[in-house]
Amino acid sequence: MANSEFIVKKNYRLEADDLLLFFYLAEDAPLFSDGQVPGFLKKSLWPGEEGKSTVVAAGTHEAKRYLARSIRLDDELCAPDELLRRAVASAISEAEDQGLKRVVVFFSKKGKAYLGPCQEAALLGGYRFDKYLDKKAEPRPVYCFLDCNLGPSEKKALKEREVIFRWVNFARDILNEPPNEIQPESLAALFQTEGKKAGLKITTWEEKRLKKEGCGGILAVGRGAESRPRLVIGEYKPRNAKGFLCLVGKGVTMDTGGYCLKPAKSQIGMKYDMGGAAMTFAAACAMAKLKVPLQITVITPLVENDISSSAFHTTDIITMRNGKTVQVDNTDAEGRLILADALCLASELKPDWIIDAATLTGACVVALGEDIAGVFGPDRELNNTIIEAGQKVGEYLWEMPLHMPYMEQLKTTIADMKNIGSRWGGAITAALFLKKFVSDDIKWSHIDIAGPCVKEETLGFLGKGAKGFGIRTLLELSNKLLG
Repeated sequence: MANSEFIVKKNYRLEADDLLLFFYLAEDAPLFSDGQVPGFLKKSLWPGEEGKSTVVAAGTHEAKRYLARSIRLDDELCAPDELLRRAVASAISEAEDQGLKRVVVFFSKKGKAYLGPCQEAALLGGYRFDKYLDKKAEPRPVYCFLDCNLGPSEKKALKEREVIFRWVNFARDILNEPPNEIQPESLAALFQTEGKKAGLKITTWEEKRLKKEGCGGILAVGRGAESRPRLVIGEYKPRNAKGFLCLVGKGVTMDTGGYCLKPAKSQIGMKYDMGGAAMTFAAACAMAKLKVPLQITVITPLVENDISSSAFHTTDIITMRNGKTVQVDNTDAEGRLILADALCLASELKPDWIIDAATLTGACVVALGEDIAGVFGPDRELNNTIIEAGQKVGEYLWEMPLHMPYMEQLKTTIADMKNIGSRWGGAITAALFLKKFVSDDIKWSHIDIAGPCVKEETLGFLGKGAKGFGIRTLLELSNKLLG
């Protein structure tokens, strides 16, 4: 996989095949200083038009090819930091297409506030999953030249963001892998290896242990696949922890829909149905690596929802870990079944907060579109804290109602509940189903990431394929939970 580097320096010197970017907040508000503009560009440089990127010069200087752009960040439809991310990511692609070797950005002391978004665009916007391509592009580094020094806190922030972005790209790597490579057993092994490197204590429950522990939902969904179900638990226990956060992530490595088979086109993208597991596990690894002063447990049930003579059927009745019985009305509503067992386990640990994440329902995508995740939960303060955390890092979430009267849709006569309600309000009934498996005395929120996680096309400054959505939100949430 090709990933850009982000390098901060002080004094600029033109190198062959440089793509230079000069940012303006407005026509008369450059984010660079006059002294940073190379002499050969001083007569050519101008701000360009509002909200646009403009080529101001291109050619050679001292036999070195270059291209220079001015970019205005004053667009009423998009925040300046997001426009900057998009511009840097676009410049990386342009450099690849034009054979330019590096992207160069200039910031003055005033512009230094945009160092974070620039680094984010370089390390996340410059991500490429090219493992299976015969011809692989050379990564284009982003060089950021400052006319001032960085303080200790700013240097620390750069290093911390680099750790976070590394784990975001780890999640993207495993999500982009095809389902013949990433299956429950192989993903559990990968989590074991990478989790230990990050500082997590890893425990893996195989089938025998899952049966002993009464995880009927995980066993039922996973029994039709050749790759057997797993449940991976990662633990981080620092001294003097200031709280206990439990993360739970849905890990369906491929979702065919089971006997309620998805149409062929709807199966495209279902390798991303482990997005919740990738999000929560990568976030837990980043928290451990950064030594966040919280006790962290991450629980990821891993299955493949497949068809075979042993696969589960509609009208099957499953006994879950907490003893509740569930009638299967739809085998394509499988994610909530594996999450239910994991949420029971999470509740038994008695954490202060439980956050689960899942590509759970198409209904949430209908409600919010592909760019926004839904947040459900009885504790509205926790819901809002998650949403605010997302806003701060440029990930968008919206609170959805946990409308209790819809619980009636989950009633059935021969089991405690069924696994799906009516067509309307499907994201709500899915969240209500999960609520039955969380202790009422624990603060809990459910994040439905079916839109931004599964979206194949570009999302903001992130290119095609997996986005690694939600990891940055969870890291920012951990800071907010610390007060």
